[in-house]
Amino acid sequence: MCGYCGKDFNIIKCPYQKDHLIPEYIAKKYGRFDLLTDYNNLVYSCRVCNRNKWHNWPFDNVDKTHDDKVGFVDPATDEFDQHMARDEAGRIIPITDVGKYMYEIFNFSNRLTEVWWKLSIIRKELNEIDDMLKKEETVNGLSQYWKMHRKFDVFLEKLREENESI
Repeated sequence: MCGYCGKDFNIIKCPYQKDHLIPEYIAKKYGRFDLLTDYNNLVYSCRVCNRNKWHNWPFDNVDKTHDDKVGFVDPATDEFDQHMARDEAGRIIPITDVGKYMYEIFNFSNRLTEVWWKLSIIRKELNEIDDMLKKEETVNGLSQYWKMHRKFDVFLEKLREENESI
């Protein structure tokens, strides 16, 4: 999934990209070539999040990712959850000033990240049901379930085609 917005790469149409938490140009400027391939500096990202962050690094520094006001937090760390969260509807919400900075840079207020989030939850649940039904094919309503499942697949494909950039 995208480390920033949470889109599931098994659902979205575009492939993932590798974002450098500390950007490549900053790492190169300071001779920190190790950061170009350091796993702890890489974030799986969707194209939209990667492009939104692209040139918005607020520091001319490789030792600081944020200053408690602006900057970015590695989404693979526990610290990320101190700055960003999801509400009960699945919307991304900022908690701190750094969270607000990231929220604005990633333009979460204008993206339907809660839709992709909900779809990933539905897809996971459908996969679990599929696995259970493969073991027990005599369940009442099986044909209705399969119709619903196919409708979901059609809906998801239309969403991918129409809203790939969200």
